[in-house]
Amino acid sequence: MAQLLNTEFEGRMGPVLRLSLWTAILTVFTLGFYRFWMKTRLRRHFWAAVRPDGTPLEYVGKGIEKFTGFLIALVVLALLIGVLALLLVYASYVLFNEDFEAYLVAAVIALPLVYFASYRAKRYVYARTRWRGIRFALEPAAGRYALVAMGHLLLALVSLGLMWPRMTFKLEKFRTDRTFFGDQRLHQGGKWTELLRPFLPVLISVWGSAVAGGIIAWRFAESANAESIVIALLPLFIFIGMLGAAFFYTRYRVVALRYLANHKTAGGIGLISNLSFPSILGINIGGYILTNLATAAATFAVGALASLLLVAFYPGLSHLGIFASGAVSDGTSIGEEGMPSAEITVFFALFLYMVTFLFFSVFRQCFVVFPTWRHYASTLSLTGGEHLAQIRQRDRDEAGQAEGIAEAFDLGAAI
Repeated sequence: MAQLLNTEFEGRMGPVLRLSLWTAILTVFTLGFYRFWMKTRLRRHFWAAVRPDGTPLEYVGKGIEKFTGFLIALVVLALLIGVLALLLVYASYVLFNEDFEAYLVAAVIALPLVYFASYRAKRYVYARTRWRGIRFALEPAAGRYALVAMGHLLLALVSLGLMWPRMTFKLEKFRTDRTFFGDQRLHQGGKWTELLRPFLPVLISVWGSAVAGGIIAWRFAESANAESIVIALLPLFIFIGMLGAAFFYTRYRVVALRYLANHKTAGGIGLISNLSFPSILGINIGGYILTNLATAAATFAVGALASLLLVAFYPGLSHLGIFASGAVSDGTSIGEEGMPSAEITVFFALFLYMVTFLFFSVFRQCFVVFPTWRHYASTLSLTGGEHLAQIRQRDRDEAGQAEGIAEAFDLGAAI
């Protein structure tokens, strides 16, 4: 009988909150440079909390690897994209006397780079992840992955979304079949057609709203007040369609992830995932409500404190009506100090803007990312644990340039 290994999650929200807040503050004060070390520290914390069979995952990446990879990628991309952008803009003006076409072509060209960057980022993360002392790895195939992804994306667009589940399955299979745990290659089983049924509600939402909008436009085309009717009804159907598509696509992603996980194998080892869509939906809805409420409260508190400090240093502000929101009722200079109130207002607004994003990032880690990881881990088990002893260590994969291109494109969240 196959040995079943359960996964535990040992993380706590308090340490996550303290670590997220401290690293976010350092990132702001270093003008963003510390984010490479912030991501490394957060990953180490989250990886260590996930413990299959009681043994924690290890993340051994370094912030300096991400930073140097980012600098290299930034220089390369600046040269390539800069030269390409100049050529495209020149050609667009010569042929069309405007630059819209140049930006359209540039956006299409950027898509393969996004897939290329995401694959290289995964390769680096796998190369720096260990369990039971055994390294993970992903074969170098970023260029081919980008071409395959573009082909599947084109097929999905031509089929009006019908082939989207096929793209989901094929891209996951491309990555999984090139993934190693030690010397054991992983394999993605299953069929892409099994993902078609959970994706149908997404198509119905999108197609239904589009068809309904077309019928409304056609039905009232000759009406005396056709324009007002169309303007009133079309946004309603578009909103309903988008809301339904977002709901059902979230469900599809959870179902697809669960199905793909349950059909992954590594020799005699398999996975069992019991992901729950209602749980994930509740985590996201409740988490983002808490995130926004906590962000608003923290930003208001910091804004009020900053306002008091400003009034203490510039007493003239109290007569100009500056409050915690940073609003100034007069644009004249401030008393003896001669500090223009308009400049203080701009500085205060930028300060609150940065503080808001800082707190949102911190509370999102605590109320959304953290419970999502906990649910993913606690619903995952391994089968065939007796085969783990047969897996041997593999050589270290350098995974040069780390996540440089992905960082340059700002792909992904903090971890």
